[in-house]
Amino acid sequence: MATKQIVTLKGQKDGISIILDADAPFEEIKESLRKKVSQGKQFFDGADTKVMFRGRELDDFCEKILIDIITEETNLDITFVHGEGFSAPAPQSPPKKEIPAQKDSAAPKINFIESNTAYFHTGLRSGQRIKYNGSVVVIGDANPGSEIIADGNVIVLGALKGMAHAGAAGDENCFVSALLLQPTQLRIARTISYAPDSAKSLAAAYAYIEEGQVFIGPLSQSRLT
Repeated sequence: MATKQIVTLKGQKDGISIILDADAPFEEIKESLRKKVSQGKQFFDGADTKVMFRGRELDDFCEKILIDIITEETNLDITFVHGEGFSAPAPQSPPKKEIPAQKDSAAPKINFIESNTAYFHTGLRSGQRIKYNGSVVVIGDANPGSEIIADGNVIVLGALKGMAHAGAAGDENCFVSALLLQPTQLRIARTISYAPDSAKSLAAAYAYIEEGQVFIGPLSQSRLT
């Protein structure tokens, strides 16, 4: 009689699916995952790996424990995506094109660039991380402890309370936007900034670089240029 697999690793085109037994004690899952990852390092041979847990519901604490096991055993940069929430076009590097700004505009400007866009259809929990070579749109909240790193723009259709890094490849024309902008840390290209403590003034806001500094303005006063 075959032994029931507590943890099963399945390589996929864009990452690794980790199937967990729905009834096994969590301690057994931890032990089995550590053994599987240690013995199957070939599954984690990329610099960045997308990992999907399936088979059972995990709270934030348990998810972080399992992610930590993977990173400890592989020493890799893990891009963790829960369930089926992430969708992205095939990787490519399209040319970036800035639409010129109108010099007589009194309102802060938003620069748009042509890039791939990946969509995350649920909120991000603590410990979840998205890293993508284009723009990222999160449909939901990005909670404290989450990270969004994009070579393009970062747009959160909800509250941004984690870390966001737009223009990660160095493009200062990129921006970060959210319905509630209250990140623990905000980066655009190589410039790091922190949002003020007052969240009230940051509802429906976006952050952009001008004259080497990060500025935050309300979307209601922005002008598409």
